Amino acid sequence: MNGIGQQIFDILKSELSEVTAKSILAVRCKAAGKDPDTLTSNDVKDIEPKILAGVLLFGGEEKAKTIKEKLRKLH
Repeated sequence: MNGIGQQIFDILKSELSEVTAKSILAVRCKAAGKDPDTLTSNDVKDIEPKILAGVLLFGGEEKAKTIKEKLRKLH
């Protein structure tokens, strides 16, 4: 995972389990046609809604809100 991908993973992992964080990142990047190993800061804005949908499903509204605030600092 590159720097941005790792940062997103770390943000997800701060609120979710490691397995869930890795799964959300991989699945949502793939759905957006992106690869976690080649993400750029410009990609964060595009994949953020997809990632947050996964967080909402597996972590609930409060965790999604917290992660959204942290992801916004990346772009």
